[in-house]
Amino acid sequence: MATSARVAARPRAPAFGEIGKILRRELLNLVLLIGAVAMLGPFLWMVFTSLKRPDEAVRLPITFLPDNLLNFTNYQTIFATMPVGRFLLNSTIVTILGVIPSLVLSALAGYAFAKLEFPGKEVCFISILAVLMLPFEVTFLPLYIVFSKFGLINTYVGIAAPEVFSPLGIFLMRQFMQSIPNDYLDAGRIDGTGELELFWRIAAPLMKPALLTLTIIKFIFSWNSFLWPLVMTRDESMMTLTVGLANLGNEFYVEYTTLTAAAAITVVPILILYFILQRQVMQGMIGSGVKG
Repeated sequence: MATSARVAARPRAPAFGEIGKILRRELLNLVLLIGAVAMLGPFLWMVFTSLKRPDEAVRLPITFLPDNLLNFTNYQTIFATMPVGRFLLNSTIVTILGVIPSLVLSALAGYAFAKLEFPGKEVCFISILAVLMLPFEVTFLPLYIVFSKFGLINTYVGIAAPEVFSPLGIFLMRQFMQSIPNDYLDAGRIDGTGELELFWRIAAPLMKPALLTLTIIKFIFSWNSFLWPLVMTRDESMMTLTVGLANLGNEFYVEYTTLTAAAAITVVPILILYFILQRQVMQGMIGSGVKG
């Protein structure tokens, strides 16, 4: 009996299957760690380069860290030589004008495609997906001609308008709405509630995670947009942050430290918004992509 008790108390050696699972899990963690370092490395390189002197950025051997981590001379140069405050204001106005209407239209269209029946529904949705696959350069010239005919060059509306219609936003909203049971809406229809009221009172609150996700996506696209604001602006007072800070470079000499400082300035608002909404963004991405 004593021998049997000692055998029963002896820890069981892990089976080969369990060892394989542990190795696969640790290998996956290693791959994810390498991926995280690969993604974070260029960002850290940009930040540290923005803190270097011009001679530090080009000297050999190349160094990762600056000699002085508190050297903000490049940032002071940017704010002293360029109207960065005006650029930030322009980018904020353009982003708001592009993002808020896009959220409303995408939510309405997603609700219609997911919960309503109307002639040509599938054809319309496939057409929207087809537009999603087209690169912006394909529609760039026609859009510019139309906007110039309406006198929208060098205006906030002209810069922000292409962001209002979002095939990606419609797709995300439609996918998310399909995960919501129809019982909620059918109960309202039985009580005689109209579709628009059903949307605002029932569907819209349930769409909050997906709307927050789309907010982040649209904010990043609109804030970082460069080509369209570049051709649509004529005066420095109308330039967005990305366009205005791009003027730091010239054809004869590139001052990498100042350019990386400018790039770091453009990234800060995106990081702030993401850290505020990151939990909702993860929930929205999970809920928007699992239903077909």
